[in-house]
Amino acid sequence: MAGNESIGSPLPRQLPARSFKLRIYESLFLLNRAVGDVVALLRSLDKFSIVDRESIECGLAKIEEVRAGVNADLVEHLGDRERFDEGRFWKRRHAIEAKWRDPDDVYIDAERREQQRKKQGLPPRVGIVPHSAVAADEEGWILPRKRKKKRKILRLKARQRPGAKRGLGS
Repeated sequence: MAGNESIGSPLPRQLPARSFKLRIYESLFLLNRAVGDVVALLRSLDKFSIVDRESIECGLAKIEEVRAGVNADLVEHLGDRERFDEGRFWKRRHAIEAKWRDPDDVYIDAERREQQRKKQGLPPRVGIVPHSAVAADEEGWILPRKRKKKRKILRLKARQRPGAKRGLGS
């Protein structure tokens, strides 16, 4: 058996193009890391006797003020964008879930909620009629529709037969 044979990685060989948001978050991280380095350097100057400590503290305050302002502005804009994306993806997810959902699940959920209310000692809000009680009625609704549909199909087929009356003097 060859030593260089292996199972391929499940990850793609080439990284996908980075998204716009990812680049912004990376830039914000790099900015904050660089400002952190500058702050550390300024604090390390404090150990030298020729350095005016108040001047260093004032410089640190200015740098931190700029960092906080840039962070606040970027995060505010990013927050707006993230909320927009959140809404867009929420709509997409709910559209997909709506395709999966059984329309009768609402009855199951209502029945569960009624059981919860009963355990809490609250009065029922809805009455759930068991399927067996309405099964006969449902048959009464479905059969006439099937008969109507069958008659309509027979009429359409009769019109399509050769030699059938076509109307208007044929």
